[in-house]
Amino acid sequence: MNVGIVGYGNLGKALEDILINKSGVNLVKIFSRRENLKSPYKTSFDKLENISKYVDKINTLFLCVGSYSDVEKIGKVVLKEFNTIDSFDTHSKLKDYILILNEIAKENKKIALSAFGWDPGLMSLIRVLFDSISVNCDCNCFWGSGVSQGHSDALRRVEGVENAIQYTVPQNETLNKCKHKFCFYPLTYDKHKRICYVSVQNGFNTDEIKEKIISMPNYFKGYKTEVNFVDEIEIKNRQKKLKHKGYIIKNFKILNKYKTKMELILKMDSNPHFTAEIMAMGMNIVNKLYKEKKYGAYSILDVPISYFSIENRETLLSKKL
Repeated sequence: MNVGIVGYGNLGKALEDILINKSGVNLVKIFSRRENLKSPYKTSFDKLENISKYVDKINTLFLCVGSYSDVEKIGKVVLKEFNTIDSFDTHSKLKDYILILNEIAKENKKIALSAFGWDPGLMSLIRVLFDSISVNCDCNCFWGSGVSQGHSDALRRVEGVENAIQYTVPQNETLNKCKHKFCFYPLTYDKHKRICYVSVQNGFNTDEIKEKIISMPNYFKGYKTEVNFVDEIEIKNRQKKLKHKGYIIKNFKILNKYKTKMELILKMDSNPHFTAEIMAMGMNIVNKLYKEKKYGAYSILDVPISYFSIENRETLLSKKL
């Protein structure tokens, strides 16, 4: 499979690591708006504006640009010429974005997989499975403590911010209540706090930047948000460790008497590498859907789970069932 990567930040670099080590995959090119980039694997680069030149050389593009604005802008354009896989993670915008992609994909006979990360993505699938069992009680989700790539990217888009990193931290008291109380539903803003470390360009007012951060919709508005202004050296040191966690908890009673608990726990040393592994899994799905001419845009909830595997149906039935 001939593929390309759009964007060369943490996720793009992680995806390159993954793809280079997968058999049957040819990473043709990495596209970026930045210049003078170098790859440890000697992968060649080109400008994003030249991407149309590779229509006959690349089947699928991995969109590794930020969710704050870039995925939506770039995804709708490149889907006209390439199959695409992204890990767009702004939950409130996903439904509308996938519906728009679906029209573009069908019109141009392409496949788009959107929100193929670990959340949204893998955890979305588990949420549906958990909540389809005993439908009168829903599960709770928590993230962290760990580095959020999407929120860190959003911080870096604020005018005057030189660099930034954001940690999502569960409120332990709320987490423990969800583990031990039955069908307990805390308010969204009581589940997590957001801790930001920000370095500022010369000449910008920190109070104004803080106000822009804490009032940012879809990211910080409404949450307990702590903004720490530090120097660039501290930011870069923190960016060397990109661990994260995720939890899904459903604590309920069947027929109001049989205690039952279901949990999913994710712990990752590298948030971008785990996200990249899930995106790379999407290649199997794109191949199968494209061969079957099932053009359109898909979330992880829209795909038969057997499509995720490289194994055929007979092997899955005999080994995985």
